Amino acid sequence: MRPMTISELERETGVGRSTIYFYISEGLLPPAQKASATRAIYSRSHMELLQEINRLKADGLSLREIAARLADRIEAAAEVTVDLVAKQHEDIRNSILQTAARFFTQRGYEETRISDICREVGVTAQLLYGHFPSKRHLFIACFEVYFNWMNARVAGPIEQTADSSARLAWRVWAGLGMQALSRELQAMAKVEALNWESELNPLVRDVYEKMLAGAADELAADRKADANPGLFDDELVSYGLLGALENMLMRASWDEKYNRYEVMKNVLAIFLSVRAAYAGRVDLTEDWAHIAGLAEGLVASVPKPAEAPMSPSQSDE
Repeated sequence: MRPMTISELERETGVGRSTIYFYISEGLLPPAQKASATRAIYSRSHMELLQEINRLKADGLSLREIAARLADRIEAAAEVTVDLVAKQHEDIRNSILQTAARFFTQRGYEETRISDICREVGVTAQLLYGHFPSKRHLFIACFEVYFNWMNARVAGPIEQTADSSARLAWRVWAGLGMQALSRELQAMAKVEALNWESELNPLVRDVYEKMLAGAADELAADRKADANPGLFDDELVSYGLLGALENMLMRASWDEKYNRYEVMKNVLAIFLSVRAAYAGRVDLTEDWAHIAGLAEGLVASVPKPAEAPMSPSQSDE
Protein backbone atom coordinates (compact mmCIF):
# COMPACT_ATOMS: atom_id res chain seq x y z
CA MET A 1 0.00 0.00 0.00
CA ARG A 2 1.52 3.32 -1.14
CA PRO A 3 1.19 6.37 1.12
CA MET A 4 -0.77 9.39 -0.15
CA THR A 5 -0.27 13.12 0.22
CA ILE A 6 -3.12 15.48 1.08
CA SER A 7 -3.17 16.63 -2.56
CA GLU A 8 -3.54 13.06 -3.82
CA LEU A 9 -6.28 12.39 -1.29
CA GLU A 10 -8.17 15.48 -2.49
CA ARG A 11 -7.80 14.45 -6.12
CA GLU A 12 -8.88 10.83 -5.58
CA THR A 13 -11.96 11.62 -3.45
CA GLY A 14 -13.05 15.07 -4.61
CA VAL A 15 -13.06 16.20 -0.95
CA GLY A 16 -11.23 19.45 -0.16
CA ARG A 17 -8.48 19.55 2.42
CA SER A 18 -10.42 21.88 4.73
CA THR A 19 -13.17 19.25 4.91
CA ILE A 20 -10.62 16.48 5.43
CA TYR A 21 -9.08 18.43 8.32
CA PHE A 22 -12.57 18.98 9.76
CA TYR A 23 -13.37 15.25 9.58
CA ILE A 24 -10.11 14.50 11.39
CA SER A 25 -10.96 16.98 14.14
CA GLU A 26 -14.40 15.35 14.50
CA GLY A 27 -12.95 11.83 14.76
CA LEU A 28 -14.32 10.67 11.40
CA LEU A 29 -10.81 10.11 10.06
CA PRO A 30 -7.58 9.13 11.84
CA PRO A 31 -4.90 11.86 11.91
CA ALA A 32 -2.23 11.89 9.22
CA GLN A 33 1.18 10.60 10.23
CA LYS A 34 4.29 12.76 10.08
CA ALA A 35 6.78 11.34 7.59
CA SER A 36 9.12 14.27 8.22
CA ALA A 37 9.03 17.72 9.79
CA THR A 38 7.22 19.14 6.76
CA ARG A 39 5.41 16.16 5.27
CA ALA A 40 2.34 14.27 6.46
CA ILE A 41 1.05 11.11 4.80
CA TYR A 42 -2.30 9.39 4.51
CA SER A 43 -3.17 5.81 3.64
CA ARG A 44 -5.59 4.26 1.19
CA SER A 45 -7.79 3.65 4.24
CA HIS A 46 -8.33 7.43 4.45
CA MET A 47 -9.54 7.45 0.87
CA GLU A 48 -11.92 4.53 1.45
CA LEU A 49 -13.31 6.16 4.61
CA LEU A 50 -13.90 9.44 2.79
CA GLN A 51 -15.78 7.61 0.05
CA GLU A 52 -17.90 5.81 2.66
CA ILE A 53 -18.57 9.06 4.54
CA ASN A 54 -19.80 10.65 1.31
CA ARG A 55 -22.08 7.68 0.67
CA LEU A 56 -23.53 7.69 4.20
CA LYS A 57 -24.07 11.45 4.09
CA ALA A 58 -25.97 10.99 0.84
CA ASP A 59 -28.15 8.43 2.66
CA GLY A 60 -29.04 11.13 5.18
CA LEU A 61 -26.93 10.07 8.19
CA SER A 62 -25.54 12.73 10.50
CA LEU A 63 -21.80 13.01 11.16
CA ARG A 64 -22.34 11.64 14.67
CA GLU A 65 -24.17 8.60 13.26
CA ILE A 66 -21.47 8.10 10.64
CA ALA A 67 -18.73 8.25 13.31
CA ALA A 68 -20.52 5.59 15.38
CA ARG A 69 -21.07 3.32 12.39
CA LEU A 70 -17.45 3.60 11.18
CA ALA A 71 -15.74 3.50 14.59
CA ASP A 72 -14.04 0.13 14.05
CA ARG A 73 -12.87 1.06 10.55
CA ILE A 74 -11.51 4.39 11.77
CA GLU A 75 -9.49 2.64 14.49
CA ALA A 76 -8.15 0.08 12.01
CA ALA A 77 -7.24 2.84 9.54
CA ALA A 78 -5.18 4.58 12.23
CA GLU A 79 -3.12 1.42 12.76
CA VAL A 80 -2.62 0.99 9.01
CA THR A 81 -1.33 4.53 8.69
CA VAL A 82 1.16 4.09 11.54
CA ASP A 83 2.44 0.86 9.96
CA LEU A 84 2.68 2.58 6.59
CA VAL A 85 4.85 5.36 8.01
CA ALA A 86 7.13 2.84 9.71
CA LYS A 87 7.54 0.92 6.46
CA GLN A 88 8.19 4.10 4.52
CA HIS A 89 10.90 5.11 7.00
CA GLU A 90 12.47 1.67 6.63
CA ASP A 91 12.28 1.82 2.81
CA ILE A 92 13.86 5.27 2.74
CA ARG A 93 16.64 4.16 5.09
CA ASN A 94 17.35 1.12 2.92
CA SER A 95 17.39 3.23 -0.24
CA ILE A 96 19.86 5.65 1.34
CA LEU A 97 22.08 2.76 2.44
CA GLN A 98 22.03 0.99 -0.92
CA THR A 99 22.84 4.21 -2.79
CA ALA A 100 25.54 5.24 -0.32
CA ALA A 101 27.17 1.81 -0.46
CA ARG A 102 27.33 2.04 -4.26
CA PHE A 103 28.75 5.57 -4.22
CA PHE A 104 31.32 4.82 -1.51
CA THR A 105 32.49 1.75 -3.44
CA GLN A 106 32.74 3.59 -6.76
CA ARG A 107 34.07 6.95 -5.56
CA GLY A 108 35.65 6.41 -2.16
CA TYR A 109 34.78 8.16 1.10
CA GLU A 110 36.19 11.62 0.38
CA GLU A 111 34.71 11.92 -3.12
CA THR A 112 31.21 10.83 -2.08
CA ARG A 113 29.01 13.80 -1.22
CA ILE A 114 25.87 13.66 0.87
CA SER A 115 24.14 15.95 -1.64
CA ASP A 116 24.73 13.39 -4.40
CA ILE A 117 23.22 10.60 -2.31
CA CYS A 118 20.18 12.76 -1.48
CA ARG A 119 19.68 13.68 -5.13
CA GLU A 120 19.86 10.03 -6.21
CA VAL A 121 17.41 8.82 -3.55
CA GLY A 122 15.12 11.84 -3.82
CA VAL A 123 15.29 12.96 -0.19
CA THR A 124 16.46 16.08 1.62
CA ALA A 125 19.68 16.23 3.61
CA GLN A 126 17.57 16.84 6.71
CA LEU A 127 15.74 13.55 6.16
CA LEU A 128 19.00 11.66 5.55
CA TYR A 129 20.55 13.05 8.71
CA GLY A 130 17.42 11.97 10.57
CA HIS A 131 18.47 8.39 9.80
CA PHE A 132 22.26 8.83 9.95
CA PRO A 133 23.69 11.63 12.15
CA SER A 134 26.83 12.07 10.04
CA LYS A 135 28.57 10.93 6.89
CA ARG A 136 30.79 8.71 9.04
CA HIS A 137 27.72 7.01 10.56
CA LEU A 138 26.38 6.37 7.08
CA PHE A 139 29.72 5.01 5.90
CA ILE A 140 29.97 2.55 8.77
CA ALA A 141 26.32 1.51 8.31
CA CYS A 142 27.30 0.43 4.78
CA PHE A 143 29.55 -2.17 6.43
CA GLU A 144 26.41 -4.13 7.28
CA VAL A 145 25.04 -3.65 3.74
CA TYR A 146 28.19 -5.22 2.30
CA PHE A 147 28.05 -8.06 4.81
CA ASN A 148 24.39 -8.84 4.10
CA TRP A 149 25.01 -8.80 0.36
CA MET A 150 28.01 -11.13 0.56
CA ASN A 151 26.27 -13.37 3.09
CA ALA A 152 23.25 -13.74 0.79
CA ARG A 153 25.54 -14.82 -2.05
CA VAL A 154 27.17 -17.64 -0.06
CA ALA A 155 24.12 -18.79 1.95
CA GLY A 156 22.87 -21.10 -0.81
CA PRO A 157 26.17 -22.89 -1.58
CA ILE A 158 26.91 -23.31 2.13
CA GLU A 159 23.49 -24.81 2.85
CA GLN A 160 23.61 -27.11 -0.18
CA THR A 161 26.90 -28.85 0.56
CA ALA A 162 27.74 -31.36 3.27
CA ASP A 163 31.46 -30.85 2.65
CA SER A 164 32.75 -28.78 5.58
CA SER A 165 35.94 -27.88 3.68
CA ALA A 166 33.83 -26.46 0.84
CA ARG A 167 31.79 -24.47 3.34
CA LEU A 168 34.99 -23.02 4.74
CA ALA A 169 36.13 -22.09 1.23
CA TRP A 170 32.87 -20.23 0.63
CA ARG A 171 33.26 -18.35 3.91
CA VAL A 172 36.79 -17.29 2.99
CA TRP A 173 35.48 -16.22 -0.43
CA ALA A 174 32.91 -14.02 1.33
CA GLY A 175 35.71 -12.49 3.39
CA LEU A 176 37.67 -11.78 0.21
CA GLY A 177 34.58 -10.14 -1.24
CA MET A 178 34.09 -7.94 1.82
CA GLN A 179 37.67 -6.72 1.54
CA ALA A 180 37.39 -6.15 -2.20
CA LEU A 181 34.26 -4.00 -1.93
CA SER A 182 35.89 -1.21 0.05
CA ARG A 183 39.32 -1.14 1.68
CA GLU A 184 38.49 2.27 3.14
CA LEU A 185 35.43 0.88 4.85
CA GLN A 186 37.32 -2.10 6.22
CA ALA A 187 40.00 0.18 7.63
CA MET A 188 37.50 2.57 9.21
CA ALA A 189 35.45 -0.30 10.61
CA LYS A 190 38.54 -1.70 12.28
CA VAL A 191 39.29 1.68 13.86
CA GLU A 192 35.75 1.87 15.25
CA ALA A 193 35.93 -1.73 16.48
CA LEU A 194 39.04 -0.88 18.50
CA ASN A 195 37.56 2.34 19.91
CA TRP A 196 35.44 1.18 22.85
CA GLU A 197 34.16 4.71 23.45
CA SER A 198 32.87 5.22 19.91
CA GLU A 199 29.10 5.20 19.48
CA LEU A 200 29.71 3.23 16.26
CA ASN A 201 31.55 0.47 18.10
CA PRO A 202 28.43 -1.67 18.80
CA LEU A 203 27.36 -1.58 15.15
CA VAL A 204 30.75 -2.74 13.90
CA ARG A 205 31.03 -5.39 16.59
CA ASP A 206 27.60 -6.74 15.70
CA VAL A 207 28.62 -7.19 12.04
CA TYR A 208 31.89 -8.87 12.99
CA GLU A 209 30.04 -11.24 15.32
CA LYS A 210 27.56 -12.19 12.58
CA MET A 211 30.39 -12.59 10.09
CA LEU A 212 32.34 -14.97 12.29
CA ALA A 213 29.50 -16.95 13.84
CA GLY A 214 29.46 -19.40 10.91
CA ALA A 215 33.19 -20.04 11.08
CA ALA A 216 32.99 -20.68 14.82
CA ASP A 217 30.14 -23.12 14.24
CA GLU A 218 32.18 -24.98 11.60
CA LEU A 219 35.06 -25.36 14.03
CA ALA A 220 32.82 -26.42 16.91
CA ALA A 221 31.20 -29.10 14.74
CA ASP A 222 34.60 -30.74 14.18
CA ARG A 223 35.67 -30.65 17.81
CA LYS A 224 36.29 -33.88 19.69
CA ALA A 225 35.84 -33.62 23.42
CA ASP A 226 39.23 -35.11 24.25
CA ALA A 227 41.20 -33.41 21.46
CA ASN A 228 43.70 -30.81 22.74
CA PRO A 229 41.48 -30.01 25.74
CA GLY A 230 41.29 -26.37 26.83
CA LEU A 231 43.63 -25.18 24.10
CA PHE A 232 41.22 -23.58 21.63
CA ASP A 233 38.40 -21.10 21.97
CA ASP A 234 36.07 -21.15 18.95
CA GLU A 235 35.36 -17.41 18.95
CA LEU A 236 38.98 -16.31 19.42
CA VAL A 237 40.22 -18.73 16.77
CA SER A 238 37.62 -17.38 14.32
CA TYR A 239 38.77 -13.82 14.92
CA GLY A 240 42.37 -14.95 14.52
CA LEU A 241 41.59 -16.49 11.14
CA LEU A 242 39.85 -13.29 10.03
CA GLY A 243 42.94 -11.36 11.10
CA ALA A 244 45.10 -13.71 9.03
CA LEU A 245 42.89 -13.07 5.99
CA GLU A 246 42.96 -9.29 6.45
CA ASN A 247 46.73 -9.17 6.89
CA MET A 248 47.38 -11.46 3.94
CA LEU A 249 45.20 -9.26 1.76
CA MET A 250 47.07 -6.20 3.02
CA ARG A 251 50.37 -7.80 2.00
CA ALA A 252 48.96 -8.82 -1.39
CA SER A 253 47.88 -5.23 -2.05
CA TRP A 254 51.43 -3.90 -1.80
CA ASP A 255 52.68 -5.40 -5.07
CA GLU A 256 51.97 -8.19 -7.55
CA LYS A 257 53.85 -10.94 -5.74
CA TYR A 258 50.65 -12.53 -4.38
CA ASN A 259 47.18 -12.81 -5.86
CA ARG A 260 43.85 -13.62 -4.22
CA TYR A 261 44.19 -17.32 -4.93
CA GLU A 262 47.45 -17.40 -2.95
CA VAL A 263 45.66 -15.62 -0.11
CA MET A 264 42.73 -18.02 -0.15
CA LYS A 265 45.02 -21.06 -0.33
CA ASN A 266 47.08 -19.99 2.68
CA VAL A 267 44.09 -18.96 4.78
CA LEU A 268 42.39 -22.28 4.07
CA ALA A 269 45.61 -24.14 4.89
CA ILE A 270 45.68 -22.45 8.30
CA PHE A 271 41.98 -23.16 8.78
CA LEU A 272 42.41 -26.83 7.87
CA SER A 273 45.38 -27.13 10.23
CA VAL A 274 43.35 -25.71 13.10
CA ARG A 275 40.46 -28.01 12.26
CA ALA A 276 42.80 -31.01 12.26
CA ALA A 277 43.82 -30.09 15.80
CA TYR A 278 40.14 -29.68 16.74
CA ALA A 279 39.39 -33.14 15.39
CA GLY A 280 42.32 -34.73 17.22
CA ARG A 281 44.31 -35.57 14.10
CA VAL A 282 47.11 -33.38 15.48
CA ASP A 283 48.09 -33.61 19.14
CA LEU A 284 49.46 -30.34 20.52
CA THR A 285 49.34 -31.14 24.22
CA GLU A 286 53.05 -31.93 24.55
CA ASP A 287 54.15 -28.88 22.55
CA TRP A 288 51.80 -26.64 24.55
CA ALA A 289 53.00 -28.01 27.87
CA HIS A 290 56.55 -27.14 26.81
CA ILE A 291 55.73 -23.50 26.12
CA ALA A 292 52.76 -22.77 28.41
CA GLY A 293 54.88 -21.40 31.26
CA LEU A 294 56.78 -19.09 28.94
CA ALA A 295 53.52 -17.82 27.34
CA GLU A 296 52.04 -17.05 30.75
CA GLY A 297 55.15 -15.17 31.83
CA LEU A 298 55.31 -13.17 28.60
CA VAL A 299 51.68 -12.07 28.92
CA ALA A 300 52.32 -10.91 32.48
CA SER A 301 55.31 -8.82 31.36
CA VAL A 302 53.68 -7.02 28.40
CA PRO A 303 54.66 -3.31 28.73
CA LYS A 304 52.00 -0.84 29.83
CA PRO A 305 51.43 2.34 27.78
CA ALA A 306 52.95 4.47 30.56
CA GLU A 307 56.17 2.44 30.33
CA ALA A 308 56.68 3.05 26.61
CA PRO A 309 59.57 5.36 25.61
CA MET A 310 58.50 8.82 24.46
CA SER A 311 61.39 9.15 22.02
CA PRO A 312 64.25 7.01 20.66
CA SER A 313 66.71 8.79 22.95
CA GLN A 314 64.72 7.83 26.04
CA SER A 315 64.86 4.17 25.14
CA ASP A 316 68.65 4.32 25.34
CA GLU A 317 68.79 5.82 28.83
